[in-house]
Amino acid sequence: MSDGQEAILRQLTLSNKQLSILVESIRTITSKLHIDEVLHTIMRHALDVIPEADAGYLMLFDEQKQCLIPKTYIHFPPLIEQFQTKPNEAITGRVFATGIGEFFNSYDEIMAAMYHQNVSPRNLRTILKSTHVPQAALCVPITVDTKPIGIMILHQLQKKRDLTQEDLLFFQAFADQVGVAIQKAQYYEQMLEKVKEAHELSLALETKHTLLKQRYDVHARLNQLLLQNESISVILNELQILTQLPIGFYDAYDDVFFEDDLSIPHHTKTKIKKQLLFKMNPFEYRLKNDRSFIVYPLYNLDICLGSMIIEQKANISYKDQQTLEQGANILTLQILRNKNVQELHNKRIQETFHQIIDAPNQKSIASMAYHLDLDVQDYYRLCIIEFKQTADMLSIDQHLHQFITLLKEQFSGERKLLFYEKNKITLLIGVPSPIMLTSLHETFSKLQKKWQLQHKPLFRCAISKQYQTLQTVSALFEEALQTLRFLHVRDEWTITSYDKIGLNQLVLQIPPQDLANFIHEQIGELIVQSNKSHLYETLLAYFKFNRSIQQTAQHLHIHTNTLYQRLNRIEQMLNVSLQLQEDALKIQLACYLKENYLSPAEKRE
Repeated sequence: MSDGQEAILRQLTLSNKQLSILVESIRTITSKLHIDEVLHTIMRHALDVIPEADAGYLMLFDEQKQCLIPKTYIHFPPLIEQFQTKPNEAITGRVFATGIGEFFNSYDEIMAAMYHQNVSPRNLRTILKSTHVPQAALCVPITVDTKPIGIMILHQLQKKRDLTQEDLLFFQAFADQVGVAIQKAQYYEQMLEKVKEAHELSLALETKHTLLKQRYDVHARLNQLLLQNESISVILNELQILTQLPIGFYDAYDDVFFEDDLSIPHHTKTKIKKQLLFKMNPFEYRLKNDRSFIVYPLYNLDICLGSMIIEQKANISYKDQQTLEQGANILTLQILRNKNVQELHNKRIQETFHQIIDAPNQKSIASMAYHLDLDVQDYYRLCIIEFKQTADMLSIDQHLHQFITLLKEQFSGERKLLFYEKNKITLLIGVPSPIMLTSLHETFSKLQKKWQLQHKPLFRCAISKQYQTLQTVSALFEEALQTLRFLHVRDEWTITSYDKIGLNQLVLQIPPQDLANFIHEQIGELIVQSNKSHLYETLLAYFKFNRSIQQTAQHLHIHTNTLYQRLNRIEQMLNVSLQLQEDALKIQLACYLKENYLSPAEKRE
């Protein structure tokens, strides 16, 4: 065999070996699925494909940063990761931008190409610190469907032989398959991500389904309690079972706390009640000793019906929050239902009371008393409590309920009939002994003081005298009404009883128009002459000091002669003599009635 033939045979053998390496390398890298493993395998086999190379790295284009970033490397330090080139910067950027591979067979060629492509000083420092002086380099683009996605570059650190165009074509063939392997790995990663997202979505839907089922079960259970018309305490007990939380409750209508085992301090209750007036959504109330309460207000329109109160010893779970919110709705509905029942009961009591007043005989009264748990032969007194009206009658309605709760507590041992209408409460109390109601005035005075300490609306209370048997209820009611009228005309917000208003008992029997006519007839002439109003003031002082000339003059800071002159003018104007007992009594009574039984407008007239 000639030398030429031997050379051809060696070349064929080498080419076959290179093709075998290329095929095996391609088979290996395309069999991998995880991107990091694929990239590392690519660089390892790149050195097999071009065995004269000593080191290399692979860069992929980052769309967000708009530059090539090293993803894997062999025989380079981690510092190489900072070598990030833009398209057309340095050798790597130019190969990526043009899509044409290049090779260099000397350090000078490499550096000339770097400078020619305007490598940044930072990138130049990084690459020089990251490698020994390269003696040759081979760089090819990585493409997918003709679109460049990155580059591979190999370095000869020690010169073995010159790189050739055949090496470039051979390495480019490898790089073309690298793009396929990377794309396959990326698709696989995307598929895994989608599978993961689908799994997470499935878990989320399953969790949501579980929560919805739990919520439905809770809703169904609480609705069942509502349909069964269970009490507030039963509903609260069910909520405690469902949440395993101690739940207190504040009833705003009756102004009562049901605390379970919370033991809420008194000052905390007061502050929570104040905040309920302004907060319609759940809020936290924290004490100085780090105790913390979550308050769930219960509202109907703008009226606070009450609240649930939960001591927060740990974070309340989402499930329990949902349960508490549903519980708040059910409690609100039950409170409104109870309120409607109370309204109906109150109306029946009111109707029965008026039936007793209008009852034709004792037998009818006895029948109604039996149904009301009253004893016909007891001793009775009747009270009418009137609250000062405000623009917000819904608020007054709530205060009425709260005061009724106080009355029930105060008179828990007595037989009673109790109802309300608008801004008034009527209370009929029956006791077996006449001495048991002698302190009624004092009792209401204490209640009034306690009530007003809480900055609640003013009220006045009119109390009848005491009579035996329920047949006297008509008289009791009339006396209380007359006493209330007495407080009205005097504009007094206090407590008084019929037996304490003295002469006014007689006056109150007279129709208001008749009183006004009497006043006008007796002192009308004196009143209408406004320029002589000092005469009316003189007359009032004269009667106030029991017709004493010395005391009256001293009070008015005038001489006694001046007083005599004024009195003389009054007598002439009214055509009376104040020295006559009958005339003096009529004029004094007219003045008294004017001051005590006319409204401010009527007084001016």
